[in-house]
Amino acid sequence: MPYRRIFFEKNQPVHIVSRVVEGLEIYKAEQDCFRFIFQFHTANVGRRNSNVYPKDIIKVGESLLQGEKVSSRFIIKEHAPLVELLDFSLVVTHHHLYLLPAVENIIPKFLKKANQAFALSFNLAHGRKAAVFGSRYTSVVVKTDFQSAAMSRYVSIINPLDVFQPDWREGGIKNWNKALNFLENYKFSSFPDRIGKRKSTILAPDEILEKFPFGGSSKNKKEFQKFAEEFLKEKEKRLPYSYFIE
Repeated sequence: MPYRRIFFEKNQPVHIVSRVVEGLEIYKAEQDCFRFIFQFHTANVGRRNSNVYPKDIIKVGESLLQGEKVSSRFIIKEHAPLVELLDFSLVVTHHHLYLLPAVENIIPKFLKKANQAFALSFNLAHGRKAAVFGSRYTSVVVKTDFQSAAMSRYVSIINPLDVFQPDWREGGIKNWNKALNFLENYKFSSFPDRIGKRKSTILAPDEILEKFPFGGSSKNKKEFQKFAEEFLKEKEKRLPYSYFIE
């Protein structure tokens, strides 16, 4: 069956999953997660400056998650963001990105640039030369507020739990309090931003997030955390979660 190319419309939210080859654990170490954050932001707004060392990449990646501005000594901003990031999670062997394209059909070009830059950085750090990501990514276009709310929860709550407890989908959450504490403190997802604990530079600004479920206001942040608590309590009782995603 031939591969069907998808046209990504401007301002039409889309969920993207990029997976690695051969089960490579690219997001197991914090340093590699920070590398991805750096390369994502760089690809989104411009280009990397010359004479940026590996230690700088990690430091800047950490600063972006902490909500700090980045000096042009590291990243040269050449244009407005190509995509707005609504939610994200890095999950050992893949990443989830819930994106709002700011440019018509920019997704393929942006992902190619971001993934290739990360792959080069990852391979250099680990003495590799082989491919990192598979040749294709999966995408789901989100068209309703109901789907958007479900997608934010799926990306920011469900998938990071795979890092906390890999077998939770089959056996349930062992301790919902510990799971919630993990979500609140796991740096490499948008959950801390969604509940107002953090305000990452790489996420879309509030004026854009406010247009989507759980975005912007403190009330929405409290509702998101409340949902997470209720969801985790249910999973501790091992109730089915298939209803969660339509």
